[in-house]
Amino acid sequence: MPCRVSTDSEGRVLVADCGNHRIPLLNSELQLVRVLVDADSTQVELKWPEHFHYSELTSQLHVLHDSEPSRVISIFNLR
Repeated sequence: MPCRVSTDSEGRVLVADCGNHRIPLLNSELQLVRVLVDADSTQVELKWPEHFHYSELTSQLHVLHDSEPSRVISIFNLR
C-alpha cells in the first residue's frame, strides 16, 4: 500500500510502503534494490511511514515517525 512516492536524479524510486511499514528503494525499472527502512531496522516502532524527505545533496533520508511527529529517523548514504 504505497502512500508516498519520490524519485531522484538517477531515476531511483523511494516508496513509503505504509501497509508493510517500510521504505524500499527501487531502480528505474521498479526492481527492488534494497529496503532502506523497516520496522525491524529502527529502534522505534515504525508504522505507517507516510512522510519522508530525501536530500540528494547530503544523501540523507529523513522519515517522520507516525506516532511521534517530533521523532525523525535518519538514514544516511543512499548512494
